[in-house]
Amino acid sequence: MKYAMLIFESNEETEQPSQAEREFATLARWWANLKAEGTIVASARLASTRPVTSVSWPNTQPILTAMLTDGPYLEAKESVAGFALLDVPGYDEAMQIVASLPPAARSGMRIEVRRVVER
Repeated sequence: MKYAMLIFESNEETEQPSQAEREFATLARWWANLKAEGTIVASARLASTRPVTSVSWPNTQPILTAMLTDGPYLEAKESVAGFALLDVPGYDEAMQIVASLPPAARSGMRIEVRRVVER
């Protein structure tokens, strides 16, 4: 089964080196081992949330909203900083992968695990 591992970080931390980035060698070995065994089949780190464009379709026509500055708008305290696509037998194995994340990399991070619907 495939599971998406969504990595959330505080918006404040994405603009400064996170603990995970400072401990990059440890995290890189962990990530490389999972890729080598075929558990991680795809992954990427996402760029900063500034600037970002939001797209919505209120009346079937797309509305593009560029979010360049802070303002009197609802702001997220965290954002998706990256993802990995896991190929594991089931949910328990996906959670074991998340639990095996090196402790040095966990600071300021939240991970969401969701099953991928394959059609």
